[in-house]
Amino acid sequence: MIGLRVVALSTMTVRKVLSTMKAPGYGHPAHTEVATGHGPCRHCLKPFAVGQDKRTLFTCNPFYELAEVPLPGPVFVHAEICERYDEASGYPKELKPYAVALDGYDVEQRVVIQRRAGAGAQESAVCEMLEEPRVAYVMVRDLEAGCFDFRVERMEVV
Repeated sequence: MIGLRVVALSTMTVRKVLSTMKAPGYGHPAHTEVATGHGPCRHCLKPFAVGQDKRTLFTCNPFYELAEVPLPGPVFVHAEICERYDEASGYPKELKPYAVALDGYDVEQRVVIQRRAGAGAQESAVCEMLEEPRVAYVMVRDLEAGCFDFRVERMEVV
């Protein structure tokens, strides 16, 4: 059985963005607004409360330290620091209602497998993708907006 390691943005990255209001590695200005969509926050991986939560938008390279070629895109985090998602907690339960696009990458940053998964089918789809030996990690993207949500890797199950 494959265990899932769910990798959210690092606390160091989020703290840097919130303190400087600039995108790490790019210097683009970050922007804070009241949530108009569910998100999720790329740090705690919880959906935003639309019309209530304040969220900060910035440019992020989800391939930082994974691959040579950056593929930056927009991401949101809570405007106030939140607790980072526990990597060993499996697929985030609060995100199961939201359909996703799944991209399985090899170590050379090539897409090996692409899938879409609807509500409740995400975790099993990710596990199936990680059973393919060429897949090093799976990038989870929001199916509606297309932006990066988090990364999933294999985790040793003891």
